[in-house]
Amino acid sequence: MLRYLTVFFFAIWLAGCASTPDDMRPPGKEHCESFFIYVLCISDLDIDGKVDYMYFDDTREIFMYADTMLDQLNAVLPLHACAVPMSETTRELSSQLLYSNDIGLSARLAVKAKLAVSYRAAQPAIDACMASLNPGSQTQEEERPFDDEDDWLEGPQ
Repeated sequence: MLRYLTVFFFAIWLAGCASTPDDMRPPGKEHCESFFIYVLCISDLDIDGKVDYMYFDDTREIFMYADTMLDQLNAVLPLHACAVPMSETTRELSSQLLYSNDIGLSARLAVKAKLAVSYRAAQPAIDACMASLNPGSQTQEEERPFDDEDDWLEGPQ
């Protein structure tokens, strides 16, 4: 039974790696990970061991980038209107995901959790930019009803 489950999950994993010419990946070393409902891709364009940019797989727009690589990135993928520079912490954590294939699942999940916290630190600037692009949009509370991490743990009130 375990063998069949292993083969099943391996087949699903391989199917997820399949690409078509319309789905070409940018150059460099790249890895995509699921974060909540999004697929986040990280890439090291010059393959120097440090992630140079991040983008969401569905939009193919860079939303975080290394300051030093900004000039080269315009030729790879478009920048999102609210793209922000990566902090050094974000860059180090995402580089661990890209280059640490031999770490266990719990260590990988710990890195992903730290990366989510690091991303949250950049969120106010991104939210302000998004609000300026969409002045008539919903309030932040309406856009992110589950923003308070404890809300979903407490249940109905």
